[in-house]
Amino acid sequence: MKTVPIIYTSPELEQLRQLVAGARAQLAELGTDYTKEKSRVDAVQAVLFRLLCEHYQKRDRLRLSVDYWQKLLDSLTRGNAEEAKQAGQNYEQAKTQSDQDYEELAVAADKKKQLTAEQEAELTQLWKKLVKLYHPDRFASEPDKLETYHELTAAINQAKDTGDIELLREIAEDPHGFILRQGWANLDFSDQEELTQLRRLHETLRAEIKVVTESLKQLRASPDYELCQLAEQKPGVLDELAAERARQLGVENAELEVQAERLAKKIKQLDDSE
Repeated sequence: MKTVPIIYTSPELEQLRQLVAGARAQLAELGTDYTKEKSRVDAVQAVLFRLLCEHYQKRDRLRLSVDYWQKLLDSLTRGNAEEAKQAGQNYEQAKTQSDQDYEELAVAADKKKQLTAEQEAELTQLWKKLVKLYHPDRFASEPDKLETYHELTAAINQAKDTGDIELLREIAEDPHGFILRQGWANLDFSDQEELTQLRRLHETLRAEIKVVTESLKQLRASPDYELCQLAEQKPGVLDELAAERARQLGVENAELEVQAERLAKKIKQLDDSE
């Protein structure tokens, strides 16, 4: 009679596998929800930015001018030519930096688009792949690989926060290739069945679930999220809001222009008296 071998499977091992699978599924769902809703909020904010950018940029330029004229007047009053020169240099640097910041914000705003239904469906599948990359403890004894893991998860989280679905797709489809292109140490993503590693992996997934849950909670409690919901319920509300804010900025900018002109006149009077 042929003997049939009996294969023993640890009950704890099977339980841990189920817990890890469940945690991965939960993290994938949370990550998808966060990215979808963040994309909606960012798209609304991008619309507002485009409507109001010119007004905000003018205000910031005027604020810099008023600050500069005031410092220049103070320096000239004290007869400190070096301080006056430095004030001018600081003003030019600040103006250049402000213009650069607005250019970068404009580029970022143009990239902020709400995900399509097809992209949202793809995102769900991507996250199911991406959560399998949360394996930090298996590299604990290999510092170079642990560093790669942290770099990889940072890239994933950055893509999640910015709604960069193309980068998420790139990482999910070929994590080894992505790592190679960054010049990082290679990682082994094959399944690990040891109890210790599964316990640690489960703890890691639970910690990440806590982080994403809190991020989603904060997002949904934010004024930007409330505005996003209002904009979806009432088409045209963003135009109304932008028009009112533009009016307020117009008043503020007019006051700043008066301040700048008054300071410039004082400086001219000071120069004429010398």
